[in-house]
Amino acid sequence: MNAYTRFLVLGLLVLFAGCATTVEISKDVNYDYNINFDFTKLKTYDLSLTPKTVKIEYLMMERIKTAIDAQLQAKNVRKTSLNPDFIVQILGYQSKIYTTSWRQPGAGLTVDKGKLTLQFVDPQTNRVIWWGETQAILDPDTKPADETKMVNDAVHRILQKFPPESS
Repeated sequence: MNAYTRFLVLGLLVLFAGCATTVEISKDVNYDYNINFDFTKLKTYDLSLTPKTVKIEYLMMERIKTAIDAQLQAKNVRKTSLNPDFIVQILGYQSKIYTTSWRQPGAGLTVDKGKLTLQFVDPQTNRVIWWGETQAILDPDTKPADETKMVNDAVHRILQKFPPESS
């Protein structure tokens, strides 16, 4: 293969890669916590009822709950409905993103972005003591196993920040 042909093939590969419809968003985790709270005393938790205003589909909510249970159990925090040390509230938001990327002029791509927020609430005061959130692209054509993997990854990233290092 001569140099001209190699250059042409390489150029076409770069062009097609630039036309791909994948959209990436930041997978950073935002979090905050009450600096005056003693997180070392948290050994048990329970999940709160999800408000009707949170529009997370049932099967996705089950994935989230399972991931939370697994991650907190790995941190030696057990689930109980009898006088838990904290309550986990699950909040989810969905919005649209419009993006253009090496596409034909005037063409764009609209995708759904989901944000998952976990709030830990002190049941004695009913105040948030810790929260963390991250986001992901939501694709309606994703297979159930891939959705489970995405949820597990998101919950894992969030709960890496719990408990806070200063506690």
